Amino acid sequence: MTTGVLSDTEISALLARGEITVTQPVAEGQIQPASLDLRLGQVAYRVRASFLAGKGRRVESRLEEFEMHRMDLSKGAVLEKGAVYLVPLMEGLALPAGITAVANAKSSTGRLDLLTRVITDEAPNSTGSARVTQARSMPRSARAASRCWSAPPACASTRFASVKAKPC
Repeated sequence: MTTGVLSDTEISALLARGEITVTQPVAEGQIQPASLDLRLGQVAYRVRASFLAGKGRRVESRLEEFEMHRMDLSKGAVLEKGAVYLVPLMEGLALPAGITAVANAKSSTGRLDLLTRVITDEAPNSTGSARVTQARSMPRSARAASRCWSAPPACASTRFASVKAKPC
């Protein structure tokens, strides 16, 4: 059994087996030596407040309750100060038994003063941890909010977080 984080070769194998899914082909440099960069999708949903899916619920099913309007990110868009957005991701996970993953914001999002978090379906705890355990699926969604100023344009395919997987 392997220990430590998965290598780029092992991440590529997860992609090839469909255990990491993508809506667009993987971009050059997206697979890092020990992680996979996650990309924003084509649309951002402006929501009234942050939320967790809750036990037995999917993030998508909660959008109807919280959505205010949608923004097309295909040509870029400015994220309003103090607003919360839910953005589907281009990547998803359906990990095999014995593999867990953790998503972390990239340092560039912090330098822009964006608070980001990957949101999972059926969050296993009250904090909505972005830790994904075996056989769980990580949906394609992230929360983003700018606290100090309107954020520079967000574009589809922007890499905002990375995910590391390891044997458990």
